[in-house]
Amino acid sequence: MTASTSILDSLQLGSLPAPEQEEILLALGDIVFRGTLLRLIKSMDETVRTEFAVLLADNAPPGAIEAFLKERVSGAEAAAEETLSDLASDLSAVGV
Repeated sequence: MTASTSILDSLQLGSLPAPEQEEILLALGDIVFRGTLLRLIKSMDETVRTEFAVLLADNAPPGAIEAFLKERVSGAEAAAEETLSDLASDLSAVGV
């Protein structure tokens, strides 16, 4: 079972048409991405934060941003897992 399938199952969205499922998954992915970035930016020192800002200003591709975060920010993967876990808990708390 993929993460997408698991999310769709837990949200009981499996009966929706594929385009709607994809739209929901993209929106949830965006929420996790933004939440993870906020966690990571808070943990960055000033030098790394400045380098990251330059990377974003240069419209770096997602792969370059991911590589930067993995190399320069400790706990990047854990932050993503925590954000995903928090989202799952929030969805569960509202009965989704």
